[in-house]
Amino acid sequence: MGLFRLVFLFALTFSILYWGYQEARGTAIERAVIDTATVKTSVFFINQIRPDEQVRAQGHRLVSSYVKLSVLNGCEGTESLFLIIAAIAAFRSSWRHKAAGFFLGIALIYFANQARIIGLYFSLRHDRVWFEMLHGYVGPTFIIALGCIFYLWWTRWSASQCYTLK
Repeated sequence: MGLFRLVFLFALTFSILYWGYQEARGTAIERAVIDTATVKTSVFFINQIRPDEQVRAQGHRLVSSYVKLSVLNGCEGTESLFLIIAAIAAFRSSWRHKAAGFFLGIALIYFANQARIIGLYFSLRHDRVWFEMLHGYVGPTFIIALGCIFYLWWTRWSASQCYTLK
């Protein structure tokens, strides 16, 4: 019964989050996630790494004199965020442990996706052959694997804290 509960709550939570975000297409929420939280942050990091790139944020695009990279719905990492949120929400744990898991998991996935977008920018800038492989396979696989490793670590940590408290 425990596994069924976990799978059911995971699927329900993920579905609600995914549906909600899809309903927000074209709204200020989507623009805040893509244009502000994703693109502007990536532009900031790229310009910190290589100020000579002079990358600018133009809506959902990272633009320089060398590259125009669009970040569209699905490229901003929300699905991976929803996966980690749903997995943590479904796991039996205290709200304090869930809050720590949400905070750490969201930060990990967010910054991993930022690293992916930065890598995509530089691959498009310097070696376009790598772009498709990084965009379609390496980047998404890396983020999902990182999320799985984090979830396994978090469940062990949370369970060990529960046993310690008893």
